[in-house]
Amino acid sequence: MAKKAKKAAGRAPTKSQKTKKAIAVKSVKARKPAAKKTARKVTRRSSADVAKLRKAVIAGSRAKKPADALAKELGISKAYVYALKRKA
Repeated sequence: MAKKAKKAAGRAPTKSQKTKKAIAVKSVKARKPAAKKTARKVTRRSSADVAKLRKAVIAGSRAKKPADALAKELGISKAYVYALKRKA
């Protein structure tokens, strides 16, 4: 297996072997590290809590409220709103 060549930071543009066009090499130092998200603590809901949420979701959908509004109102994700809607 051939080893990959390391690119030097701030190197001058080089030419492609196939197309002979100039390739711009970006500096590694110019990139900013991605911001880390704080991990949310996962909480388990009791079946009674889930039943209350489901009733609230069904009532909200009957009142023609969008899923975004229901999710913000109940403090849950939009995907969980849809999951509660289709739960039998």
